[in-house]
Amino acid sequence: MKKLLVMVLLLAVLVSGVLLASEIRRGGIVNITPMKQGVLIMNFNPYSPNALEVAFGCFYESLIYYNQMTGRIMPWLAKEYVWSDDLKSITFVLRDDVKWNDGTPFTIADVLFTMELAKNNVALDVSGIWAQGLVDVVAKSSDSITFTFDRVNTTVIERFSDFFIVPKHIWSNVADPLTWAGNVNPVGTGAFIYEQGSFTEQSFRVVRNPNYWQMGVDGKPLPYIDGIQYISTTNVQVPFQLARGEYDWAGYFVANIDEVYVKANPEHHKYWLPEGNMVFLNLNNGKEPFDNYNLRLAVAYGIDQEEITRIMASGAVPSSIAGVKSAYLHLAEEALEKYDVEYDPDYSQYLIEREGYTLNRRGIYEKDGRALSMNLYVPTGWTDWIAGGEEIVRQLREIGIEAILTQAAWPSPYKDMMFNGNYEMLFGISQTGTNPHFQFDTWTHSRHWAPVGETAGNEWGMRYKNPIIDEALDAYTKTPDPDEQDKYISIVIEQFLKDMPSVPLFFNPVWFQYNTSRFVGWPSPENPYALPRPNSMHKMPILLSIHLRN
Repeated sequence: MKKLLVMVLLLAVLVSGVLLASEIRRGGIVNITPMKQGVLIMNFNPYSPNALEVAFGCFYESLIYYNQMTGRIMPWLAKEYVWSDDLKSITFVLRDDVKWNDGTPFTIADVLFTMELAKNNVALDVSGIWAQGLVDVVAKSSDSITFTFDRVNTTVIERFSDFFIVPKHIWSNVADPLTWAGNVNPVGTGAFIYEQGSFTEQSFRVVRNPNYWQMGVDGKPLPYIDGIQYISTTNVQVPFQLARGEYDWAGYFVANIDEVYVKANPEHHKYWLPEGNMVFLNLNNGKEPFDNYNLRLAVAYGIDQEEITRIMASGAVPSSIAGVKSAYLHLAEEALEKYDVEYDPDYSQYLIEREGYTLNRRGIYEKDGRALSMNLYVPTGWTDWIAGGEEIVRQLREIGIEAILTQAAWPSPYKDMMFNGNYEMLFGISQTGTNPHFQFDTWTHSRHWAPVGETAGNEWGMRYKNPIIDEALDAYTKTPDPDEQDKYISIVIEQFLKDMPSVPLFFNPVWFQYNTSRFVGWPSPENPYALPRPNSMHKMPILLSIHLRN
């Protein structure tokens, strides 16, 4: 048996550094903007597509928490897990100190019941766990449960972070869990409970569960805060409300944020923009001119990501040429030393001229009567991408490539061109997902590849394949060892940089504004212990770490 996790340390120690009991001041209600704007509708049903995000994590919890900032797994309702020798089964051992907030003990029966709900109705399989080849779920003892799959894929462990357990003694009496509207006093294992009578069209409150199972460094149940006031807002209202200090945590786009928000209280008004999905310049490797490596590399050397994001002024975060988030750049260190690409227009022109191109009277490179002139497609009306595209046109013009910015309607014909390969250059998105494996597997694995004219199945139709990348991505799924997995990702990144099939540009930001005038302990660029998103389990390490300022 391969044991991967036996961690029973305090959450506060794991996620936000070592805290001393003397540093903790309890109390206070944290003001947060919910994800849903405008009028709020009470819906705490975790199976409903319209559920408020507080249901996930605050009320209902998962067996583990997969931290996307670190690529590592943390224990939650399960205190440990063990892979079988053939890596087709995983056994979780549950904690024995957890109760539902009505006092009923949390048991294996609740996990089995929740899994059975998902098995019998795909709409209730929120994490898609049964679609991953799950064939059997068996209780091995009073505190352990084994999941058996029909294939080896250790990345399936990540799915359990989004599988929220519901109490059997409540939900077994519900006729239709998907549409149940009677969940007005949620019974969960989470750190918060709904404050009865607090719900209005604009606001509601949850308060700390006094009997929560996780303990703080002061020896008392977490959380340190007394509760959360969710206050609805809109894109128009939120900049002014943030400037007035009405929110402790918000996640909205704010134009000119330094002037509007930070300047109002420079000491306490903070923001952090972690990377979200990555936007890249998709070069069609399946047709001229970008079936030529030196021309792809020339474009890469001719692109200044910092200047593009400055011009866009949208909060976009410049990407490393490696294409991975900053939290994973340590996996690219050796490859970047070997293949690093920095803005160098002169070297771009050198690479182009090596391929036999010469400048014509218009200052555009041409060869055999064909100029390096092509369309650069962006979706119609996507103003931030259009601004970025205009700057790329200018930068490429400096190195002798004529890119003609061309808007095409989304989804058609833009997606048609993209997936059929009917383009030379276009803006695309690489979904970063849970980690670099997810990103590169959906983006570069050859099982998604198709020749030009046929429909490609990869992210945004990139025409690229590399057998070494395939081998490394596949090997990643066949080991549960995170250090081994890191080595495979390093191989993938090195091959990507060696081939330079497309050019990473920038990451769409995860907007996160936080106010330290009342509460401290927030994640930050200096202490990025959790992804500051209010959905799923991402918010929980934060809500269990923040506390009143001393």
